[in-house]
Amino acid sequence: MTSRSALAAVACKDGKVVGNDRDVRVFNIRHIKGLEFEAVFFTGQDRTIEDHPDLFAKYLYVGATRAATYLGVTFDGECPASLTVLNEHFENSWS
Repeated sequence: MTSRSALAAVACKDGKVVGNDRDVRVFNIRHIKGLEFEAVFFTGQDRTIEDHPDLFAKYLYVGATRAATYLGVTFDGECPASLTVLNEHFENSWS
């Protein structure tokens, strides 16, 4: 039998750090300036590119420079052509 543990996800509204060390804290990218995280995840970045094409590269840079150990980026479709230079650092799935 596999053991699973539940993690609490805590929304950090307006960038306020809440919760404890075991919580997964969720921040809006607008509020992470100057902070560092063990891991940063950006999911469904296709939508970010559609909604904010002029900000996508800036958001990606901010996330990458805030991640101490791990940066996860997902796209619902194909990885954009502008990121193909990073393909050797990407995996095609989480498994």
